[in-house]
Amino acid sequence: MARTEEFIDKITTILKILPVHTEVSISVTENNTATYYGLKNEGEEISYPNNKTSAFEIGSVTKSFTGNILAQLVVEGTVSLDDPISDFLHFELKDNPAITLKQLGMHTSGLPRMPIGYDDRRNFIKENPFSNYYEEDLISYLKNDLKMKSQPGERVIYSNLGFGLLSYIMSRIQGQSFAEIVETKIFKPLKMQHSVFSINRISTKVINGLDKEGNYTPYWDGGILDGCIGIISTSEDLAKFAMATLDAKNKTTELQASNAVLAKPDVYSAIGWVLVKSSETESILKINGGTAGSSSSIFLNRQNQKVLTFCSNIHPDTYMDIIEPLCSEVVK
Repeated sequence: MARTEEFIDKITTILKILPVHTEVSISVTENNTATYYGLKNEGEEISYPNNKTSAFEIGSVTKSFTGNILAQLVVEGTVSLDDPISDFLHFELKDNPAITLKQLGMHTSGLPRMPIGYDDRRNFIKENPFSNYYEEDLISYLKNDLKMKSQPGERVIYSNLGFGLLSYIMSRIQGQSFAEIVETKIFKPLKMQHSVFSINRISTKVINGLDKEGNYTPYWDGGILDGCIGIISTSEDLAKFAMATLDAKNKTTELQASNAVLAKPDVYSAIGWVLVKSSETESILKINGGTAGSSSSIFLNRQNQKVLTFCSNIHPDTYMDIIEPLCSEVVK
Protein backbone atom coordinates (compact mmCIF):
# COMPACT_ATOMS: atom_id res chain seq x y z
CA MET A 1 0.00 0.00 0.00
CA ALA A 2 2.98 2.32 0.44
CA ARG A 3 3.23 2.67 -3.32
CA THR A 4 -0.45 3.61 -3.49
CA GLU A 5 -0.11 6.25 -0.78
CA GLU A 6 2.87 7.74 -2.60
CA PHE A 7 0.78 7.83 -5.79
CA ILE A 8 -2.10 9.63 -4.01
CA ASP A 9 0.37 12.16 -2.59
CA LYS A 10 1.64 12.87 -6.12
CA ILE A 11 -1.92 13.28 -7.44
CA THR A 12 -2.69 15.69 -4.57
CA THR A 13 0.31 17.82 -5.51
CA ILE A 14 -0.69 17.83 -9.18
CA LEU A 15 -4.30 18.79 -8.40
CA LYS A 16 -3.10 21.96 -6.69
CA ILE A 17 -1.86 23.34 -10.02
CA LEU A 18 -4.92 22.31 -12.01
CA PRO A 19 -8.15 24.35 -12.36
CA VAL A 20 -10.61 24.77 -9.51
CA HIS A 21 -13.27 21.99 -9.54
CA THR A 22 -10.80 19.44 -10.94
CA GLU A 23 -11.89 16.14 -9.41
CA VAL A 24 -10.57 12.59 -9.54
CA SER A 25 -12.03 9.28 -8.42
CA ILE A 26 -9.62 6.35 -8.05
CA SER A 27 -9.89 2.70 -7.12
CA VAL A 28 -6.99 0.42 -6.24
CA THR A 29 -7.79 -3.27 -5.93
CA GLU A 30 -5.54 -5.95 -4.46
CA ASN A 31 -6.38 -9.21 -2.70
CA ASN A 32 -9.89 -8.86 -4.17
CA THR A 33 -10.48 -5.74 -2.07
CA ALA A 34 -11.04 -2.31 -3.62
CA THR A 35 -9.98 0.88 -1.86
CA TYR A 36 -11.36 4.18 -3.14
CA TYR A 37 -9.80 7.64 -3.17
CA GLY A 38 -11.60 10.87 -4.08
CA LEU A 39 -9.77 14.19 -4.47
CA LYS A 40 -11.01 17.62 -5.58
CA ASN A 41 -9.43 21.04 -6.02
CA GLU A 42 -11.70 23.39 -4.04
CA GLY A 43 -9.61 26.48 -4.74
CA GLU A 44 -8.17 27.09 -1.31
CA GLU A 45 -7.60 23.44 -0.50
CA ILE A 46 -7.84 19.85 -1.69
CA SER A 47 -10.90 18.01 -0.39
CA TYR A 48 -11.38 14.25 -0.27
CA PRO A 49 -14.97 13.49 -1.34
CA ASN A 50 -16.47 10.02 -1.26
CA ASN A 51 -17.04 9.99 -5.02
CA LYS A 52 -16.77 6.32 -5.96
CA THR A 53 -20.33 6.48 -7.33
CA SER A 54 -19.89 9.82 -9.13
CA ALA A 55 -20.01 9.42 -12.91
CA PHE A 56 -17.44 10.55 -15.47
CA GLU A 57 -17.19 10.21 -19.23
CA ILE A 58 -14.63 7.46 -19.84
CA GLY A 59 -14.09 8.03 -23.58
CA SER A 60 -12.01 5.31 -25.23
CA VAL A 61 -11.99 3.12 -22.12
CA THR A 62 -15.26 2.09 -23.79
CA LYS A 63 -13.12 0.12 -26.27
CA SER A 64 -12.20 -2.44 -23.61
CA PHE A 65 -15.95 -3.13 -23.19
CA THR A 66 -16.38 -3.39 -26.95
CA GLY A 67 -13.49 -5.84 -27.14
CA ASN A 68 -15.01 -7.79 -24.25
CA ILE A 69 -18.32 -8.14 -26.10
CA LEU A 70 -16.50 -9.41 -29.20
CA ALA A 71 -14.61 -11.94 -27.07
CA GLN A 72 -17.85 -13.06 -25.42
CA LEU A 73 -19.44 -13.67 -28.83
CA VAL A 74 -16.40 -15.73 -29.84
CA VAL A 75 -16.42 -17.79 -26.63
CA GLU A 76 -20.16 -18.40 -27.11
CA GLY A 77 -19.50 -19.63 -30.65
CA THR A 78 -21.61 -16.90 -32.26
CA VAL A 79 -18.69 -15.61 -34.36
CA SER A 80 -15.03 -16.35 -35.04
CA LEU A 81 -12.31 -13.73 -34.74
CA ASP A 82 -11.26 -14.37 -38.31
CA ASP A 83 -14.74 -13.95 -39.77
CA PRO A 84 -14.71 -11.31 -42.54
CA ILE A 85 -16.87 -8.34 -41.65
CA SER A 86 -18.49 -8.58 -45.09
CA ASP A 87 -20.40 -11.60 -43.71
CA PHE A 88 -22.35 -9.30 -41.39
CA LEU A 89 -22.93 -6.19 -43.53
CA HIS A 90 -25.74 -5.59 -46.00
CA PHE A 91 -23.51 -3.42 -48.20
CA GLU A 92 -19.98 -3.58 -49.60
CA LEU A 93 -17.16 -1.37 -48.43
CA LYS A 94 -15.57 0.64 -51.22
CA ASP A 95 -13.02 -1.59 -53.02
CA ASN A 96 -14.13 -4.44 -50.70
CA PRO A 97 -11.09 -4.66 -48.34
CA ALA A 98 -10.84 -8.07 -46.63
CA ILE A 99 -11.19 -6.89 -43.00
CA THR A 100 -11.86 -9.36 -40.17
CA LEU A 101 -13.55 -8.87 -36.80
CA LYS A 102 -10.21 -9.39 -35.07
CA GLN A 103 -8.57 -6.65 -37.13
CA LEU A 104 -11.27 -4.19 -36.10
CA GLY A 105 -10.67 -5.12 -32.44
CA MET A 106 -6.88 -4.82 -32.68
CA HIS A 107 -6.64 -1.56 -34.69
CA THR A 108 -5.10 -3.46 -37.62
CA SER A 109 -8.00 -3.04 -40.05
CA GLY A 110 -6.32 -0.26 -42.02
CA LEU A 111 -9.30 2.03 -41.46
CA PRO A 112 -8.56 5.71 -40.69
CA ARG A 113 -8.93 7.14 -37.19
CA MET A 114 -12.25 8.79 -38.12
CA PRO A 115 -14.38 8.88 -41.27
CA ILE A 116 -12.62 11.33 -43.57
CA GLY A 117 -14.68 14.53 -43.81
CA TYR A 118 -16.95 13.71 -40.87
CA ASP A 119 -16.17 17.15 -39.44
CA ASP A 120 -17.03 18.89 -42.72
CA ARG A 121 -20.66 17.84 -42.71
CA ARG A 122 -23.33 20.52 -42.43
CA ASN A 123 -24.67 19.38 -39.04
CA PHE A 124 -21.25 18.86 -37.41
CA ILE A 125 -21.07 20.11 -33.80
CA LYS A 126 -17.49 20.80 -32.77
CA GLU A 127 -18.37 20.61 -29.07
CA ASN A 128 -20.00 17.18 -29.56
CA PRO A 129 -18.15 15.76 -32.58
CA PHE A 130 -19.58 12.22 -32.65
CA SER A 131 -23.19 13.37 -32.47
CA ASN A 132 -25.42 13.78 -35.53
CA TYR A 133 -23.46 11.05 -37.31
CA TYR A 134 -26.06 8.48 -38.21
CA GLU A 135 -26.23 4.98 -39.66
CA GLU A 136 -26.89 6.32 -43.14
CA ASP A 137 -23.80 8.59 -42.84
CA LEU A 138 -21.63 5.64 -41.82
CA ILE A 139 -22.91 3.43 -44.62
CA SER A 140 -22.59 6.16 -47.25
CA TYR A 141 -18.99 6.85 -46.20
CA LEU A 142 -17.97 3.19 -46.17
CA LYS A 143 -19.63 2.49 -49.53
CA ASN A 144 -18.61 5.58 -51.43
CA ASP A 145 -15.76 7.52 -49.81
CA LEU A 146 -13.65 5.08 -47.78
CA LYS A 147 -9.90 5.55 -48.12
CA MET A 148 -7.83 2.90 -46.36
CA LYS A 149 -4.68 3.94 -44.48
CA SER A 150 -3.05 0.54 -45.02
CA GLN A 151 -3.91 -2.99 -46.07
CA PRO A 152 -5.89 -5.01 -43.47
CA GLY A 153 -3.53 -6.71 -41.01
CA GLU A 154 -0.50 -4.77 -42.22
CA ARG A 155 0.09 -2.54 -39.19
CA VAL A 156 -1.49 -0.95 -36.13
CA ILE A 157 -3.39 2.26 -36.89
CA TYR A 158 -5.57 3.54 -34.05
CA SER A 159 -9.13 3.77 -35.34
CA ASN A 160 -12.24 5.11 -33.63
CA LEU A 161 -14.02 4.30 -36.88
CA GLY A 162 -12.90 0.68 -36.58
CA PHE A 163 -14.37 0.28 -33.11
CA GLY A 164 -17.51 2.16 -34.07
CA LEU A 165 -17.93 -0.20 -37.03
CA LEU A 166 -17.28 -3.19 -34.75
CA SER A 167 -20.03 -2.13 -32.36
CA TYR A 168 -22.36 -1.52 -35.33
CA ILE A 169 -21.67 -5.01 -36.67
CA MET A 170 -22.27 -6.62 -33.28
CA SER A 171 -25.56 -4.73 -33.01
CA ARG A 172 -26.62 -6.27 -36.31
CA ILE A 173 -25.55 -9.74 -35.19
CA GLN A 174 -27.44 -9.49 -31.88
CA GLY A 175 -30.43 -7.52 -33.15
CA GLN A 176 -30.05 -4.93 -30.35
CA SER A 177 -28.50 -1.52 -29.96
CA PHE A 178 -24.90 -1.72 -28.79
CA ALA A 179 -25.87 -0.01 -25.53
CA GLU A 180 -28.43 -2.77 -24.90
CA ILE A 181 -25.84 -5.47 -25.61
CA VAL A 182 -23.34 -4.02 -23.13
CA GLU A 183 -26.05 -3.57 -20.52
CA THR A 184 -27.18 -7.18 -20.94
CA LYS A 185 -23.75 -8.81 -21.14
CA ILE A 186 -21.64 -6.60 -18.84
CA PHE A 187 -23.44 -3.91 -16.82
CA LYS A 188 -26.22 -6.08 -15.36
CA PRO A 189 -24.20 -9.25 -14.65
CA LEU A 190 -21.52 -7.21 -12.85
CA LYS A 191 -24.06 -4.97 -11.09
CA MET A 192 -22.55 -1.84 -12.66
CA GLN A 193 -25.51 0.23 -11.53
CA HIS A 194 -24.27 3.67 -12.60
CA SER A 195 -22.86 2.90 -16.07
CA VAL A 196 -24.77 4.05 -19.16
CA PHE A 197 -24.32 5.22 -22.75
CA SER A 198 -26.69 8.18 -22.47
CA ILE A 199 -26.34 11.09 -20.06
CA ASN A 200 -30.14 11.15 -19.91
CA ARG A 201 -30.18 7.73 -18.25
CA ILE A 202 -27.65 8.41 -15.52
CA SER A 203 -28.85 7.70 -11.97
CA THR A 204 -26.03 9.29 -9.99
CA LYS A 205 -24.10 12.55 -9.68
CA VAL A 206 -22.24 13.46 -12.88
CA ILE A 207 -18.92 15.31 -12.75
CA ASN A 208 -18.71 17.91 -15.53
CA GLY A 209 -15.68 17.88 -17.79
CA LEU A 210 -13.27 20.83 -17.73
CA ASP A 211 -11.11 22.36 -20.44
CA LYS A 212 -7.53 23.43 -19.74
CA GLU A 213 -8.70 26.80 -18.41
CA GLY A 214 -11.27 25.22 -16.09
CA ASN A 215 -14.40 25.98 -18.14
CA TYR A 216 -17.10 23.30 -18.23
CA THR A 217 -17.22 21.22 -21.40
CA PRO A 218 -20.30 19.60 -22.98
CA TYR A 219 -20.91 15.86 -22.92
CA TRP A 220 -20.07 13.75 -25.95
CA ASP A 221 -22.66 11.47 -27.52
CA GLY A 222 -21.11 8.49 -29.31
CA GLY A 223 -24.06 7.98 -31.65
CA ILE A 224 -23.61 5.25 -34.25
CA LEU A 225 -19.91 5.04 -33.26
CA ASP A 226 -20.59 4.60 -29.54
CA GLY A 227 -18.49 1.44 -29.37
CA CYS A 228 -15.44 3.69 -29.39
CA ILE A 229 -16.26 6.39 -26.81
CA GLY A 230 -19.81 6.18 -25.48
CA ILE A 231 -19.76 5.01 -21.85
CA ILE A 232 -20.29 7.12 -18.72
CA SER A 233 -19.21 5.27 -15.57
CA THR A 234 -17.84 5.45 -12.02
CA SER A 235 -14.67 4.25 -10.32
CA GLU A 236 -16.72 1.71 -8.37
CA ASP A 237 -18.26 0.28 -11.54
CA LEU A 238 -14.95 0.25 -13.41
CA ALA A 239 -13.41 -1.63 -10.48
CA LYS A 240 -16.12 -4.30 -10.85
CA PHE A 241 -15.41 -4.62 -14.57
CA ALA A 242 -11.66 -4.66 -14.01
CA MET A 243 -11.85 -7.36 -11.33
CA ALA A 244 -14.01 -9.56 -13.54
CA THR A 245 -11.53 -9.01 -16.34
CA LEU A 246 -8.63 -9.89 -14.02
CA ASP A 247 -10.06 -13.31 -13.16
CA ALA A 248 -7.60 -15.94 -14.41
CA LYS A 249 -10.53 -18.16 -15.40
CA ASN A 250 -12.11 -15.43 -17.53
CA LYS A 251 -11.96 -16.82 -21.07
CA THR A 252 -12.90 -13.50 -22.64
CA THR A 253 -9.91 -11.71 -21.08
CA GLU A 254 -7.58 -14.50 -22.12
CA LEU A 255 -8.89 -14.25 -25.66
CA GLN A 256 -8.47 -10.47 -25.69
CA ALA A 257 -4.94 -10.50 -24.23
CA SER A 258 -3.59 -13.47 -26.19
CA ASN A 259 -4.44 -11.86 -29.52
CA ALA A 260 -1.90 -9.05 -29.59
CA VAL A 261 0.33 -7.53 -32.25
CA LEU A 262 3.40 -5.34 -31.74
CA ALA A 263 2.58 -1.65 -32.15
CA LYS A 264 5.89 -0.20 -30.93
CA PRO A 265 8.72 -1.48 -28.71
CA ASP A 266 7.25 -3.29 -25.64
CA VAL A 267 3.71 -2.13 -26.55
CA TYR A 268 1.18 -4.45 -28.18
CA SER A 269 -2.32 -3.83 -29.49
CA ALA A 270 -4.67 -6.46 -28.06
CA ILE A 271 -8.44 -6.77 -28.49
CA GLY A 272 -9.77 -3.66 -26.76
CA TRP A 273 -6.63 -3.30 -24.63
CA VAL A 274 -3.05 -2.13 -24.84
CA LEU A 275 -0.59 -4.75 -23.57
CA VAL A 276 2.70 -3.42 -22.19
CA LYS A 277 5.37 -6.02 -21.59
CA SER A 278 9.12 -6.09 -21.39
CA SER A 279 11.74 -8.43 -20.00
CA GLU A 280 12.20 -6.23 -16.92
CA THR A 281 8.61 -5.93 -15.69
CA GLU A 282 5.33 -7.81 -15.47
CA SER A 283 2.85 -7.47 -18.32
CA ILE A 284 0.29 -4.70 -17.85
CA LEU A 285 -3.06 -4.47 -19.63
CA LYS A 286 -4.26 -0.90 -19.88
CA ILE A 287 -6.71 1.39 -21.64
CA ASN A 288 -6.95 5.19 -21.57
CA GLY A 289 -9.79 7.42 -22.68
CA GLY A 290 -10.60 11.08 -23.04
CA THR A 291 -13.38 13.40 -24.19
CA ALA A 292 -13.52 17.20 -24.37
CA GLY A 293 -12.83 17.58 -20.65
CA SER A 294 -12.60 14.14 -19.02
CA SER A 295 -9.95 11.41 -18.85
CA SER A 296 -9.98 7.88 -17.47
CA SER A 297 -7.86 4.73 -17.33
CA ILE A 298 -7.89 1.10 -16.29
CA PHE A 299 -4.59 -0.63 -15.47
CA LEU A 300 -4.48 -4.39 -14.82
CA ASN A 301 -1.62 -6.58 -13.59
CA ARG A 302 -2.89 -10.13 -14.06
CA GLN A 303 0.29 -11.60 -12.55
CA ASN A 304 -0.03 -9.99 -9.11
CA GLN A 305 -3.80 -9.40 -9.33
CA LYS A 306 -3.70 -5.63 -8.90
CA VAL A 307 -6.02 -3.10 -10.53
CA LEU A 308 -6.10 0.68 -10.79
CA THR A 309 -9.07 2.60 -12.19
CA PHE A 310 -8.85 6.37 -12.57
CA CYS A 311 -11.71 8.72 -13.50
CA SER A 312 -11.26 12.47 -13.76
CA ASN A 313 -12.42 15.72 -15.32
CA ILE A 314 -8.86 16.53 -16.35
CA HIS A 315 -8.29 17.59 -19.96
CA PRO A 316 -6.84 14.65 -21.96
CA ASP A 317 -3.66 16.51 -22.98
CA THR A 318 -2.81 17.28 -19.35
CA TYR A 319 -3.86 13.83 -18.19
CA MET A 320 -1.72 11.91 -20.68
CA ASP A 321 1.23 14.19 -20.03
CA ILE A 322 1.40 14.12 -16.22
CA ILE A 323 -1.14 11.64 -14.77
CA GLU A 324 -1.14 8.55 -16.98
CA PRO A 325 2.61 7.87 -16.69
CA LEU A 326 2.22 7.56 -12.92
CA CYS A 327 -0.59 5.00 -13.05
CA SER A 328 1.32 1.89 -14.09
CA GLU A 329 3.65 2.23 -11.10
CA VAL A 330 0.74 1.49 -8.77
CA VAL A 331 0.00 -1.94 -10.22
CA LYS A 332 3.59 -3.13 -10.70
